Parts: sequence; structure tokens; C-alpha cells
Amino acid sequence: MTREEIARKIHWPFIVWTFGILNVIAMLPQVFQIIHTRNVEGLSLETFSIYLVLQVAFSLEGYFTRNKMFMICMGLSAMVSVAIIILIVYLRYFVV
Repeated sequence: MTREEIARKIHWPFIVWTFGILNVIAMLPQVFQIIHTRNVEGLSLETFSIYLVLQVAFSLEGYFTRNKMFMICMGLSAMVSVAIIILIVYLRYFVV
């Protein structure tokens, strides 16, 4: 059995899309916690910036290779990372 046949048999595209969406959803509790508590102590701006660069890179990879899952899911994840970065910067440097 070839890997393509295995992928078809286990519905690989559905599995990949599910994990891609979970990647986006997994970051949302952080956004909600920041908004609710207004506490960004202990959050690393550098780490979320690195996440953002990686997510944009993989989203572009999806665009150039016509992989909709990468393009959409990583693009959405990048938007969540941008929201987190904005919240960290705003709450850390602009709110007294």
C-alpha cells in the first residue's frame, strides 16, 4: 500500500485541517486571559515574535505551494499572535 492510499484511507486531509484549526484555537485562551486579567507578566514578547515569524513563513509556504490548510491556518495563527503581541506591548509599555 502506498502512502497516498494510506492517506486516503485514514482521511488525512480532514485530520490535517482539524489540527490546523486546533493550532489557531489553542492560542485563543491566552488572548482571553490577557484581556480578562490585563496581566502580561511572565509572557515573552520575543517568543511570540518568533511564533509570528514562523507562522507567516508557513502561511507563505502554503500560498506558494497552493496548500490551503497551511495558508489559512497559519495565517489565522499569525493574526492571533499579532493580537497577543499588541496586547503585551500595550499593557507593558502604555498602561500605567
